Parts: sequence; structure tokens; C-alpha cells
Amino acid sequence: MKVKNIPVELIDVAEENVRKDQAFGKDNNDELMKEHLSKFDLLQPVVVRFDDESRRYKLLIGRRRFFALSAKGVREVPAVITELEGAEAEAASLFENLVRKDLSPLEKARMVKKLVDSTGGGITGTSAKYGLPKSTISEWLSILRMPQVLQEQMEKGKITSYEAIRIARRPEIHDKLMEAVAQSRLAEEMVGVGVKRGAPKGLLTVRLVFDPRKKSDRKMWERLNEKAGQSGLEVTHYVRSIIAKHLQ
Repeated sequence: MKVKNIPVELIDVAEENVRKDQAFGKDNNDELMKEHLSKFDLLQPVVVRFDDESRRYKLLIGRRRFFALSAKGVREVPAVITELEGAEAEAASLFENLVRKDLSPLEKARMVKKLVDSTGGGITGTSAKYGLPKSTISEWLSILRMPQVLQEQMEKGKITSYEAIRIARRPEIHDKLMEAVAQSRLAEEMVGVGVKRGAPKGLLTVRLVFDPRKKSDRKMWERLNEKAGQSGLEVTHYVRSIIAKHLQ
């Protein structure tokens, strides 16, 4: 794999890049990338294609890294030059984004569908080409079969990916859950139909509240999310691991 340093002024985001329409800097993870960019990150090349017509490079993979480097005033970025274009280039961009930890479950589900649609052979072909289990692909696709109202609840964090998969498999409960959303009792109804587990008898809990209006709370929450992601854990499990270590 040959890496070449390319001036940032000669690079445009390619049409095939699945995040080409998203502005950089509005996402908390954009700011984290910009703040914590290290020399190590400079060694992770972006992937570009040279466009003969415009005589410029088209960015296929590494959009966030590219903009973070540009924002820091870097004049050249290390890049791998490929000949991928069209559907193959979009599929490569989709897969690169799919493995990121900061995507919401619904974003991942939509990207899995795009990946399957752009890859020959459907679920079986996608599984063989990218090494993703067929069962996992089917589960992600099933999420998109939920009614839009329930998908919106998932985006708000009211329905987890595990719960969404169980809901998708039971279309007979969709109307009940949508009615529950309208009556602001979704959690109770999910417990009632067996999608969500009720609290076990004798469960002991500790509740931590972070107020996003307070700068200190917001920064603490963002830091916890970042650290949990680096550890491959959800925030709840990460905090539990910290407490466990402290009590040892």
C-alpha cells in the first residue's frame, strides 16, 4: 500500500462518501477528533481517488480525519490513492463508517441496508465480501421494518437496538407500542408485551444525573462517552468498572 502526502487544497469529498452532506464541527465527536488528534493519527491515511477530469483528488474514506487535520492547519495529509469509484467506492465508504463506535443503532441499520443494496448477492453476498455474519446483517435490516414512530423513539434512545430487533420480529405488537408512544407509556408497554425486562426484585441501583445545561456536566458526560467508547463499553458498564476498581 503506497501512501502519498497530498495538499489539502487539492482534495474534495467524493460523491460516493456516505457522509458527504454532513457539516464538520457540529458533532461532539468532530470536536473530540480535532482536540485529541495526535501524531499517531497522522499516520492513518485517508483514501482518495484521482479524478482525471478535474485534476483533483476525491476523498472516499477518512472525511472526519481529513477535516480535523485541515482545521489544525495541516497543509498535507497522508493518503492512499485507489481507483475505486461508483458503487464499489460507496460500499467501501459504507463499510468504513459501519465499524465506527459513534454511530447510533438506527444509523448503522441504514448503512447496513445501503451496503446490502450496493453489494451483489444480497445478505449472503455482503456477508461473504465483508465478513459480517448473516444473522447480524438480518438483525440490523429488521430494525428498519419497525414503524417510523418507533424508529423515532429509537433515535431518542427510548428503544435499544436489542429491543428494536425483538419488536421488529413481532409485528402484532406494533400498534400497541405506537399507541403507548402517543400516551407516553412506551416503557411500561414494552415490559407488558415482554420486549423490555422489568426491574428484578431486590435490584439495587445508583442514579447519576448529568445536566447538559451545565458546562461541567456536559464535559464530564462527553468525556465518559469518549472513554467508554475507547474501552468498547457502554457508559453504564464503564462507570461500573470504575467504581469496582476504586473499591478494590
